Amino acid sequence: MAGALFWLAVAGCVVAACSLVGSSVDGYASGAAPASDVDGQAACPASSTTCDGLCVDTASNVQHCGDCPTACKAGEACTAGRCAIACPGGQVACNGLCYELANDLQHCGSCTTQCKAGEVCGNGKCTANCPAGQDNCGGSCANLQTDAKHCGTCTNACGPNDECVGGKCVIACKTQLNQGIADPWGWSWDGLERAATTWDKASAICQAFRGRLPTASELYRVSATQSATVGQTGNTNRLWSIVPYGPLAYIDVRLSDAVSAQTATATSLNYRCVCPPPLPAVYSGLNCNGPAGSACYGVDGENKRHNLDAQDRVALHKAGALWECAFNRGHLATPRLLAEAIQQGIGPGSGLWLHTADEVRYDLDALVHWTTGTGFVYQFTSGGPNSMSWSLTTTFYPFRCVGESYSAGPHPAPVPDEWIGPLGQKSEANDLAAATYLAANDQCWALGGHLPTASELGELVAEGLPNGSGTFLWTSDETGHDGTSFTVAAKSWKGVEPGNIYDNPSNLTWVYKHTGTLPYRCIFYPVDTAYTGPPAASCAGGCTTISLPGASGAKEWIDSFDRAPPATVTVALDTCRKAGGHLASQRDLLDGVRHSLPNGATAPILTSDPQIGTASTMLVGVGTWKNIDTKYDDLYPAYTTWADPATARPYRCVFTNELR
Repeated sequence: MAGALFWLAVAGCVVAACSLVGSSVDGYASGAAPASDVDGQAACPASSTTCDGLCVDTASNVQHCGDCPTACKAGEACTAGRCAIACPGGQVACNGLCYELANDLQHCGSCTTQCKAGEVCGNGKCTANCPAGQDNCGGSCANLQTDAKHCGTCTNACGPNDECVGGKCVIACKTQLNQGIADPWGWSWDGLERAATTWDKASAICQAFRGRLPTASELYRVSATQSATVGQTGNTNRLWSIVPYGPLAYIDVRLSDAVSAQTATATSLNYRCVCPPPLPAVYSGLNCNGPAGSACYGVDGENKRHNLDAQDRVALHKAGALWECAFNRGHLATPRLLAEAIQQGIGPGSGLWLHTADEVRYDLDALVHWTTGTGFVYQFTSGGPNSMSWSLTTTFYPFRCVGESYSAGPHPAPVPDEWIGPLGQKSEANDLAAATYLAANDQCWALGGHLPTASELGELVAEGLPNGSGTFLWTSDETGHDGTSFTVAAKSWKGVEPGNIYDNPSNLTWVYKHTGTLPYRCIFYPVDTAYTGPPAASCAGGCTTISLPGASGAKEWIDSFDRAPPATVTVALDTCRKAGGHLASQRDLLDGVRHSLPNGATAPILTSDPQIGTASTMLVGVGTWKNIDTKYDDLYPAYTTWADPATARPYRCVFTNELR
């Protein structure tokens, strides 16, 4: 990838002077042996079974497939708790035969999806034309630079021990592995560990034959507690991964129990090289994390353009989660999106707390978990199931990634001093001059973009955003009240720092929204030109269309009136989702109201932004304005405060053609 391998209220209280007592949750060691519950979090995930003293996923484990005593035969994989043929090279078994779901006309994206006459299959979707960078080879969309069945030309197929690199058939990476073996997702692995060495040397050895070190989640899913297709209980060495932990350490994972940790680069650890199949250019198929062939879950929303991991990834610190999602062409999922997916029906969750892309305080991010999903509430319930909490950004938790299922290309308008990220977002290559919080928001809007959230800025840093000044920059991430006034998160990095640790106090802090100045950078999203907005009936009182300045065509559509009846945040999220949009964030309200969003009724409007400051409970930010008020500045107490998410209040839904 370019530039890198890359915050008090009792029920009904809407003021910043109430107090409740609660606690955050503690960590969970993935793959750990069963133990007592911690703050209501089970020692084993809800999706696991205790087999031989370990938490085992019997849905995918070849040694314990469907139940503890059932082991699959050689050449079989465990899929949905059943032993079935193990397919090579990223192919998936459909009715006993292997297919490449990325571009097979009869099995496009899933075993049961057949493209219509005149359609082609590309990136796992049936469309009229092939995606950019792919050629139509008899209805199968192929990247002629990487597709071994269509290498250089549609008619040129590489041999069984070759692969396609730069449009030419060359000896395959997998032939250079140490007694190579394959996993159900099509990755070829060293069958035996390589001798312990430093991270730099291990990485160089794998790259020498076009392989690489695996990601932490790749190691996790082939471990003895997961699919058991590479790791067994006797593989107790910690193995290097490619995921950074700060500038001088990397994540390691044990294949025996799937426990993840971090180790300094100069330490010697064992490792395995991996040869992955060509990954999609968008967040689909093999980029998603889940069962082979059904790793992606399509999420409702504008044009249904997002895919979410069908299963949790390995427990990591938040910076590692941001990095790994970006590496796979996705983003760390927000709590809002996870709540939408749960309400949509993604199905049972692991019951583990998951990192999300939303800061609730300078050192804490929001956590989400669910088991069945039934009764999920977007609020803190003292660690109860199907709810939310918070923890340090550096604590290891599982997570899920989300991303766009197709490529809209980069943000379509030029940006002064632009830097283009590998996922199509743009930002400035250098800090913009220090300004107030409001002025920074206004300037980003005037340029056609937005002030990024802390997680968005962290993701851009993980992708190689250059020229970090080491100075804290504004973000739009609301982090509650510290006893004096409301705050937002601020982020810093130096130079190019993909391994930035995303931790207080080194490079994550908070600042008051109403005082002082900070430098900043903006974010400019790709634009979905095919999305022309929701039907007027989908908005309350019709849709107010707000166009961003410039030539990008970026727009927002927002309810023209408050929704009735008032609702809790949980209900509001689901109502907006069913309408095809999302519950507005505080940034959405700031942008909308300052640009003439009408019919403000002075009642506090709920947003989706969770916050926690001086007390241990979770609230959400709210905004208030009257009629049309372009002087709305999101500052306490005139325009903004916070509220109990379990208390019914008015709200508005927002829709956008920006890919964010």
